[in-house]
Amino acid sequence: MTGLYLFAAAAGVPLVLWFVFSGNDEGGGADDGVAGVMFRLLPLSSIAFATATFGMCGLVLGLAGTSGVTTFVAAAVAGALAAVINSALYGYLRRSESTTEMGDEQLKGKIGRVVLPVTRDQRGRIALTVGGQQIHLSAQVLPEATGELAVGTSVVVVEMRNGIASVAGLDLELN
Repeated sequence: MTGLYLFAAAAGVPLVLWFVFSGNDEGGGADDGVAGVMFRLLPLSSIAFATATFGMCGLVLGLAGTSGVTTFVAAAVAGALAAVINSALYGYLRRSESTTEMGDEQLKGKIGRVVLPVTRDQRGRIALTVGGQQIHLSAQVLPEATGELAVGTSVVVVEMRNGIASVAGLDLELN
């Protein structure tokens, strides 16, 4: 039985590490047939956690001198419990996932301030408060604008293109 536990640990532990560090728990798609349905019900990460836990628990209990049947039952229960906990945690993370991504269109018209000077020859940085969070963007002055936008100057985002804000200085009474 030691060989079975060793194999399960050797196969499961690297997969568990991959799932933990990649953050990926993808199952099959809607058109993947029987395999897709199986992996939606029991994701591959849960299988990996069950296998790794079964193998590691079996090895540890075997080295501790526990009887064969007790070791197998305890390892199987621990593996099943690991799969259930993994599925519950990934399910919770999927349901509570949030994002702060904003499209370029949503940033147009936002008011911010210059944090690195913006000149006609060089891009700078601006800070905006969006959704209660401060974000920083690379910025350039509009082609028709004159002069430099110094640190602390209030600006309005006129256009976003490829993640770069085209900004114009803002009169103080508009703030």
